Amino acid sequence: MKNNLVALIDLGSNSIRLVLYKLDNKGNYKEVEKAKVTVRLINYINIQKKVTREGINLIIDTLLGFQKITRSYGISCVIGFATAVIRLSCNQQEILKEIENRTDFSFRVLSEYEEAHYGYIGVVHSMDIYEGITIDTGGGSTEITMFQDQKMVHYHSFPFGSVTLNNKFTKAEQVNDKQVARLRSYLLTQYQSLSWLEGANCPVIGIGGSARSLARISPKKTISILKYDEIKRIFEELISLPMNKRTKIDGLSNKRKDIIIPGVQTILTLMEVTKAPHFIYSETTIRDGVVYEEFIKKDVIT
Repeated sequence: MKNNLVALIDLGSNSIRLVLYKLDNKGNYKEVEKAKVTVRLINYINIQKKVTREGINLIIDTLLGFQKITRSYGISCVIGFATAVIRLSCNQQEILKEIENRTDFSFRVLSEYEEAHYGYIGVVHSMDIYEGITIDTGGGSTEITMFQDQKMVHYHSFPFGSVTLNNKFTKAEQVNDKQVARLRSYLLTQYQSLSWLEGANCPVIGIGGSARSLARISPKKTISILKYDEIKRIFEELISLPMNKRTKIDGLSNKRKDIIIPGVQTILTLMEVTKAPHFIYSETTIRDGVVYEEFIKKDVIT
């Protein structure tokens, strides 16, 4: 492991990310460099539930770009993992083999449990909090966990994310009340299917892109705790604007202007079902959980 540098590549449904970390022998790590390409791979799944050739080419081209970075740093330890879009694709093995043949990298596909678990691990090892519900809304799936005394007691992976929800419910230049009502009704039905969520009355902790966008567009900005009513006001402002004007909201990325509404709604509806006292944004990600489990916990740095 040259200079205690490692790299993680997160192949998600909305984006592919590369993060380089420097580890020390005290169990600390910090980001050295990162890169992200928004590819919306979930939109390249065809009716046979296969990632199309165009989608595979996007993956390979992105990874070849990342390869230049890892080679420039001389990094030999690269962990690649894929989530919902590859997990659900019928040509999963073909994709993994092509990645291995055409790039320096090999990937493993996280199970629903692993994806939820790594997110939870990232939260409990970075925050002084003993109970809560985590939510990570990706492009094609949403992972939720409940932990008590910092131990995960429940988890679930829902087959929807900000991109798929937008495609199904809110894909329009101007979202209307009927679309929002249908989206909320769908999410309520999904969440209420889990008895352990109803009235849980503990904080909802958001990780990942949707939660990060919500924190950035909040009037508080530097404060990571938001009440339900505060998020509701943000949501109402979002749905009042046509898509091309949403990026005038300070902090909202142009790449998320179309999927921010379903992303925030997943959080808002979860708080409604659980009767959460507040929402907390956590800067940790699934990648932090992977670093902890694969390097810190195993004490691979000496």
